[in-house]
Amino acid sequence: MGMVTFVDETTTGERHTAWGLEIAEERLTVREPIRRRVFQEVTEYNARTPEVFQGLVRPTDAERVVNGYALKEPRRAWPCAA
Repeated sequence: MGMVTFVDETTTGERHTAWGLEIAEERLTVREPIRRRVFQEVTEYNARTPEVFQGLVRPTDAERVVNGYALKEPRRAWPCAA
């Protein structure tokens, strides 16, 4: 069994270890670990439903704030089918 560690890096070069994934398969496409990470992040987001959304895309009806976007109404995220 192997382990993949995702490291997020900002445009300023700041790095953060984000998430680890244990892999039981001997062969895996690059797409699969990315899909698993997205699914896990959506699950964690929906479990905590924060007041400020921090993501790549601005949600509709959201106001820009210091650390992301303030949602007028909390909503659940869901990954698109890939």
